[in-house]
Amino acid sequence: MSAKIFEVLKALEERKISFYIQRDRDDGLTITATLIGKRVEITVDEKDMVDVAVFRGDESVEVGMDAVLKALEYDD
Repeated sequence: MSAKIFEVLKALEERKISFYIQRDRDDGLTITATLIGKRVEITVDEKDMVDVAVFRGDESVEVGMDAVLKALEYDD
């Protein structure tokens, strides 16, 4: 049986979805894939546990420093 990390990578590659891999924690890897209208973050830890978070949104673009500062605010 193959490790889950390779199953995830194979699924992304078969679908021709580009991705990048981050080692942002000691016990796992995060694979981030961006598709139209969503960003998918898949975390695989050393115990072969797989978690996924999907962030949905539109592709609108705002311009200027005011837009940057507004984007960095927390929504209440």
